[in-house]
Amino acid sequence: MAEWGPGIYENDDAMDWIYDLLDSGGLSRVKHALDVVLQDDVEDLEAADCRIALAAADLVAALDGDINPNLPQEAEEWLTLVNKSASGLRGKAEEVVREIQEFSVLRAKYQDKGKLDDWEKVITALLKRLEL
Repeated sequence: MAEWGPGIYENDDAMDWIYDLLDSGGLSRVKHALDVVLQDDVEDLEAADCRIALAAADLVAALDGDINPNLPQEAEEWLTLVNKSASGLRGKAEEVVREIQEFSVLRAKYQDKGKLDDWEKVITALLKRLEL
């Protein structure tokens, strides 16, 4: 898996998921990506599951108009296809992001790389977009 930065979409896991979502996914796939984090102990999750859940949470915010300035074009295309509110998922998305922020393997990875502050800025910005 390639990763080129701490941003939500700066890795192959999130981008591959976005491409798949564009091909055949509705809100149910977004909800499923969030549920994966809530159903398991976040400390046991693979980094890929966390990255996908962060992308899903970002799309929840975007569906309600709180758009990430770094949203990929493919995600923008998906937003126009879905064209509905995800306000019912905002609380769940925020919970998922907080779990990942506090306990995930991603946090440990960025801490080990000396990039935790950069990653925290991305996560904090996402949480701000998810605020009700």
